[in-house]
Amino acid sequence: MSTFKNMAKEKDEGSVMGLIICSGCNELIDILPTNGVQIIYGCCGREKCKSCGSETV
Repeated sequence: MSTFKNMAKEKDEGSVMGLIICSGCNELIDILPTNGVQIIYGCCGREKCKSCGSETV
């Protein structure tokens, strides 16, 4: 994933350990600063992943 390269730039600015990952395609959606490692699953909104937000757990 090329987006992990962006994390190195953000890491210099502070602690970036939160990841938002698409539950449909497992792609990295975004990163956010957190006080510890956190992985949050969401839906990226691509055509093939539009149904991932409507799944029931």
